[in-house]
Parts: sequence; C-alpha cells; structure tokens
Amino acid sequence: MHCDPGTSGPVPLRLALTREITCIRSLAWRCDLPAGCDLEALAAALEASELTRQPAVRGLQRFASAAGDEILVVMASRRVQFRVHYTIPEHERRFAAERLFQRVVYALLRP
Repeated sequence: MHCDPGTSGPVPLRLALTREITCIRSLAWRCDLPAGCDLEALAAALEASELTRQPAVRGLQRFASAAGDEILVVMASRRVQFRVHYTIPEHERRFAAERLFQRVVYALLRP
C-alpha cells in the first residue's frame, strides 16, 4: 500500500470524491489524500495504469487518459483533481470522475 499513516497495523484508507465547488458543469472533481501517502509511488502507479504522464507544472503532476480526461496530483497540498473531458455528456460526468477516482484508489492499494 502506498499510504502508511505511521501506525502499527492496518488502517483503512478513507477517500471521498467530491465535485469542485467552483465547477458548475461537473467537469472538475477532487479528493484529498491523507498524510503518509507516497505521492511519487502514486504517480508511478498512475503512469503504469495506461495513463500518459504530461509535463509537470510547479509541483503539479499531470496524467491524461486516451479519452482526454486528466488526473492531477498537487504535491504540496496532497490534493488529487480529476478533470473530465468536456465532450462527456453532463449526466455521465460523475461516472467518468468515479472511474478516474478508482484508478487512484487502486494505485494506492497496490503492494
């Protein structure tokens, strides 16, 4: 697991996917990672999951899917942002964000 809160024993990973408040079209979603998550290992696992690493911008790791969606890992704040491509119909955007969110969860739970 790429998250270790520094305790002795298994600790459940609790993440929540929420829509960015400033995004009224449901294109931007987020989750906050707890302390102890290895962000470099997360980035490597995302790249290994068929996402294409984009050029980093000021501590921001970017990964793109073939469909044009993006996962951004903000290293300083431990926030992960999910950007759903604008061509996805609005009623399907939550589901697209959930699929991106699942990639992050799977990457964090990999041994």
